[in-house]
Amino acid sequence: NAVLEVVARPPFLAGVAQRGEHLQRHLQRLVATHGLAGERGCGLLRALDLGRPIGPALVEAARELQPDGLLLNSPRPQLLRFMPALNVPFDDIDRMAEQLGGLLSRMR
Repeated sequence: NAVLEVVARPPFLAGVAQRGEHLQRHLQRLVATHGLAGERGCGLLRALDLGRPIGPALVEAARELQPDGLLLNSPRPQLLRFMPALNVPFDDIDRMAEQLGGLLSRMR
């Protein structure tokens, strides 16, 4: 019950919506910058359509990033799925997008 009480509070839900919009903006920038097929989803549950089957290679390369790596999910060869925690810090979204942008540049 305690979790539901926190999650149902309007300020928490507004923060989740803001984080989803922040993630969407980053993914749209990656689409535009790297010529990807698109992005879709709702809130913090989003997908990046890579337009070519490089998802598994991105997942592997992301694991080896230093110092901490990046955990990516590629349910299909041309797709990355994003499902961060509802309280993910904005800085973490920014860092993920920067790291992913670097990986996409290397995959060209």
